[in-house]
Amino acid sequence: MSYTIEDKTEGIEEINSRLQNILSKQCHVEAQILSIGKAMSTLSNTHSDAKNLSDRLISTANLAENVSAKVRRLDEARSRVSECQKRVHDLIDLQLCSEGVIQAIRDEDYEKGAAHVNRFLSMDKSLLKRTADDVSESISSVSQAVSTLEKAADQIRLVVTQKFDEAVNADDMASVERFFKIFPLLGMHDEGIERFFNYICTKLRTRADKELRSSMDQAKADKRMPIAFADTMTVLLETMARVIETNQPLIETYYGFGRLVQVVALLQRECDNEIRKLVTEFKNNRQISRRLSQINDYNKVSGASAISSGHYRKPSGGSIDKLSAKDVDVLINEITMMHSRAELYVKFIRKRVNNDLESSTLSEEEKEKRLSNLDDLIRKSGLKTQMQELISTYLQFERYFMEESVLKAISLDSYEAGQQNSSMIDDVFFIARKCIRRSIGTQSFDGVCAVINNAASCLDQDFLNALRTPLKAGYPSGYIDLAQAYNAFQTSIQQGRIQTNDAEQGRTNFIVQLNNADKSLEFIETLWKMMGDETRSAFPLTTQRENEILESCLAGLKSFSDSLKAVIDYGMQQLRSSAIKPRVHPWVDQFQSQNHNMNDEELAVYEAGETFVQSLIVQLDDLLNSFKIQLSQNNYDALVDIIVTDVTARMERAIKKCTYNRIGGLVLDTEMRTLASYFTNIGSWAVRDKLQRLSQIATLLNLEKVTDLLDFYDPKDQGTIWRLTKNEMRTVLALRTDFKLDDIKKIKL
Repeated sequence: MSYTIEDKTEGIEEINSRLQNILSKQCHVEAQILSIGKAMSTLSNTHSDAKNLSDRLISTANLAENVSAKVRRLDEARSRVSECQKRVHDLIDLQLCSEGVIQAIRDEDYEKGAAHVNRFLSMDKSLLKRTADDVSESISSVSQAVSTLEKAADQIRLVVTQKFDEAVNADDMASVERFFKIFPLLGMHDEGIERFFNYICTKLRTRADKELRSSMDQAKADKRMPIAFADTMTVLLETMARVIETNQPLIETYYGFGRLVQVVALLQRECDNEIRKLVTEFKNNRQISRRLSQINDYNKVSGASAISSGHYRKPSGGSIDKLSAKDVDVLINEITMMHSRAELYVKFIRKRVNNDLESSTLSEEEKEKRLSNLDDLIRKSGLKTQMQELISTYLQFERYFMEESVLKAISLDSYEAGQQNSSMIDDVFFIARKCIRRSIGTQSFDGVCAVINNAASCLDQDFLNALRTPLKAGYPSGYIDLAQAYNAFQTSIQQGRIQTNDAEQGRTNFIVQLNNADKSLEFIETLWKMMGDETRSAFPLTTQRENEILESCLAGLKSFSDSLKAVIDYGMQQLRSSAIKPRVHPWVDQFQSQNHNMNDEELAVYEAGETFVQSLIVQLDDLLNSFKIQLSQNNYDALVDIIVTDVTARMERAIKKCTYNRIGGLVLDTEMRTLASYFTNIGSWAVRDKLQRLSQIATLLNLEKVTDLLDFYDPKDQGTIWRLTKNEMRTVLALRTDFKLDDIKKIKL
């Protein structure tokens, strides 16, 4: 019971505490209630203000709508007044034009008469009649004025046309331009342009005939006969361009923008005719057909000769009527200039027409249509056709020049003492670079790609065969046995001379051509990169398809490096079989004649003299030094690699043919370390990989006991990679005479 009273007492005290806490907040609550009361009165005022604002906005909106409607009606009325004034002015102008045009014709003031006609043509005839009816004007007088003006327009058109023709016949340029400016006022835009530029073409035709004759005389005087036709073509196209440049402001001023396409079409016909005459004269004067026939005949003969001989083509003798590469070079330069001038002229036309259309008010669809018409015009023009024929001729001449020049460089190949390469390599790549650069000068993208392909073909055939032929003959090592020496001596006696010089010359030629192949790798890398950059710079606006074609051609040129690598590998193998293998193998085989089961006394005697590895290193060093100065660095590194491969393979075979005791294994390990150190010093770090098997064999034979192998061999150790298999390890350990076969079999690998 007492526990219950205590609990109740505590509960009453807690309630009293909470009540006391609530009462303590009375003042704060009352203050908040008071502020709410004040806010209520403020909200009432705000509601009243918002309602007043809403009423004012509605009133303002209604007022704005009424004002807007009145403004629209006022604007409509103003438009009608303006239209009415225009119609009245048209009626007034109609009467003035009707009277003025007749007077202008009588006074031969054709500009003023054309202005009246132009004003009349801008009027709507049906609207004029309605206007006359609305303002109670006589419809018959309006019709009469219209009829008068129509007749006057026909009359002045006829007169202007006649006067223009008379000015043309009189070759009065000032009068021609005067009446040319009148044509657009009479609505004769197309006829005016056609007549004016037909007159211009007539003058150009006469001038071109004189220019062709005078240019030849001038070329003789200036000693520019080799490019006389290119100069004449330059003058002709510059004249055409100057006509466009001079008359474009006149056309834009009086005929408006967007009409240059029509002008170009008219001029292009005359340009085609003159270019056709020029190219025909060029072909006849330069005897293009005869020279192409000579090239074709020569190619047939030289091609058949190359197939029968089985090696690179050589320059033909005097029995074939053969063109001089120097003469062809001059002709190619002229064709290159002619084609580049034509491409430059076409670019000029495109730019001018494009700017003219951009300044016009024609729709985008109409602009695209006219640009398409221009492209069709150029593509089907005689200029383009003649240039395509020229570029075809150029490609045949360029290929002939390249091949003949390369063959000439090969036939004149010379070598200076102390040099690693001959003159042929510089000459051949200079010719290839010259031909490709000259093709870029033609401004013909297809021509550039064709010449790049021709260069790749020429290098891959004539030049590569010139490198390969001496290598096929092998390297005259001079290292022969007694039977070979006897046969060589008998042959020399029969021929009446000893052929030591021929052998030395053969060795030099072999090494030089091997170095040429190595240097060509560097040159071909530079060539395809340089020509690619120059081509992209010359043709910055190529399409994706054209870029793909160019990359394909450059890839063909670049792939020549693969052929060069194959030639180098072939040459190095020839060198290995002739000069390396016959010498190195006997040196290494001397290892088998050594005693590998030595005692301490025999070891002391062996170390006191020249050891096997010392003798081997001296012989190898003499051999390598004989080639170090002659071979290029890359070829020398390849030779070192071949010698290391042959020595390690032959050494491993010799080691496995011998048996060893503890001291013999120790000596072997020491010698293999010495040999590995020598090869590492003369070669690259990659040589270490080739020496790993030999080093591991020496390590196994140097073990003190069989179980020591477990200290070296751990399959889980990723740091050491064993080149020997488990069976090979047991085979090597069996070479130790002091190791028991049972112990070798029991060891767990």
